[in-house]
Amino acid sequence: MALPEQVVERLSREPLVTPGWSGRLLMFAGTIFFLSLAVYVGLTFGYKPYLSAQVQHLDDEIKKFNEEIPSVDQNQLVVFYSQLANLNTVLKGHVTASPLFDWLEAHTQTRVMYSKFAFSAQNGQLSLTGISRGMEDFVEQIAIFQSDSMVQRITVNNVTVIPSGGGWQFDIVLFLDPSLVGRTSPTAPAAAAPASVPTGASTSTPTSSSTKPQASSSPAANKK
Repeated sequence: MALPEQVVERLSREPLVTPGWSGRLLMFAGTIFFLSLAVYVGLTFGYKPYLSAQVQHLDDEIKKFNEEIPSVDQNQLVVFYSQLANLNTVLKGHVTASPLFDWLEAHTQTRVMYSKFAFSAQNGQLSLTGISRGMEDFVEQIAIFQSDSMVQRITVNNVTVIPSGGGWQFDIVLFLDPSLVGRTSPTAPAAAAPASVPTGASTSTPTSSSTKPQASSSPAANKK
């Protein structure tokens, strides 16, 4: 059935309507495309040449530096830096033995002196060779060491009489608590009196000293 002539004429006069959202979407996509294109062009023709110029400048500076300093001096500088790094490592692992000397001074009987001193920081083993005026002084010295909680064990290797009334010479080994090394201030026992400890002793090799102990009475001796 054919449409009336008036209806056909009206339809031909009405304009074609396009939805508005499609136009806005097309405009947004175009804007994103042009922004991306602008960023790409800026990076490719602007920032990339700048980075290349900076890299070339650094290469020129390195080349100039290598030409100014001979290779021999550069090798010596590398060796010197390596020595400093090794020294820093050694110093970090260095054990401070001064608290041990303070502790030994505070725990030494007044009529006892040491002639040899050797200490191993790995196992806390302290080897001492000393001289006492009499056997009672030696026994009292051992008692002073045993009364301190930092002494874990004592081994007496040798005790001999020195001819012509020179006293008694002894060799002992003290097994100390490893935490003793590095303590800031040792704690002296009540039975110990200050005594002179050889200041020339070393923690690595035994040394001898002729320093005599101070002339003061020991509280532990007075108890006898």
